Amino acid sequence: MRNTAIIAAAGSGKRFGSRVSKQFLNLNGKPVFLWSVKAFASIKSFKQIIVVVPSDMVESLSLKYKTGFVCTAGGNERFDSVKNGLALVGDDIDFIAVHDAARPLISKKDILSVLEKAVETKAAVAVEKAKDTVKLVSGGGGYILKTLDRTILRNVQTPQIFKTELLKRAYSEKVSAGTTDDSQLVENLKIKVSAVETKFPNFKITTKQDFALAEKILKS
Repeated sequence: MRNTAIIAAAGSGKRFGSRVSKQFLNLNGKPVFLWSVKAFASIKSFKQIIVVVPSDMVESLSLKYKTGFVCTAGGNERFDSVKNGLALVGDDIDFIAVHDAARPLISKKDILSVLEKAVETKAAVAVEKAKDTVKLVSGGGGYILKTLDRTILRNVQTPQIFKTELLKRAYSEKVSAGTTDDSQLVENLKIKVSAVETKFPNFKITTKQDFALAEKILKS
């Protein structure tokens, strides 16, 4: 089996509040995005790793990191960036994993768990159980319409792994403005996507507090 990992690292990360995009900050000895590269590179079946970065960084990163992964330019939205990564996927690839560079704590074991389920069902995503009570509210946010059953709610993470032909087909369709992740595109094809609960910390670095926590975990 031959697989590809597309690591999305082209976002601006405005909420983080740093001059340098968070995915390129030094986290315990290496740039944030490189932790994800390392995790996927540790799995032999991932023969190709594509890192999607801001267009003005493709050349410099390609010169700095000459082996292990290839860089390509991102687009205006995450959808555009992943689509640019898909254009580089080899014809002999069986499965494609899409992962957020801002989730540097992803473990080899969790990647393998999602991959195993994807091989079984063609599409699988990493998730975690919802910790908070979730309410459905009116359009203006003024009134609670319903309290949702937390036991069946999951927060979606990455990696999200799909049969190559399936993900490419999903990306060839018209995409609505409200699309938030890759699994939603596959769901639009009326394909069932399996959910795999992660066993290790896999949160997305959004704030400086998240960054500090990730650093603490990596040092422990």
